[in-house]
Formats: sequence, C-alpha cells, structure tokens
Amino acid sequence: MQIRMLTMPLLAVLLATAGGSREEQESESTADHSRLPEDNVFSDQVKTLERAEGVQQTLDDAAATQREEIERQEQR
Repeated sequence: MQIRMLTMPLLAVLLATAGGSREEQESESTADHSRLPEDNVFSDQVKTLERAEGVQQTLDDAAATQREEIERQEQR
C-alpha cells in the first residue's frame, strides 16, 4: 500500500516534467533555425534541394494528370 502511495505522486511529477521538456526543446529548435543567417555555407545546397523538390513536384503532378487521363480513357 505504501508503494502505491509513493508511486502515484512520483509518476505525476515525472509526467509533468516530461511534458514541459518537450515544449522547451521544440521552442529551442525553432529558435536555432531563426538564428541561421540567410547566406551561409549551406545556402547553395539548400537552394539546389529546393529546386529539386520543385522539379519533383512538377513530375508528380504530371504523373497524376497522366494517370487521370488514362483512367478516364479506360472508362470509355
């Protein structure tokens, strides 16, 4: 019985501190991103990745359009 009486408050304290830690970590990680200068060592790589993502989106859109067209023609 004494173990239960000690376990419940301890569990509540652990859960409360764990919940607060996650919020602090998230706010710290977003703060780290805002501190990076716009022009840094990785700027070229980041721009290249962004362009590649744009190309991939274009290809995905074209593939979806082509699939829809094929499905539409199959229904005729």
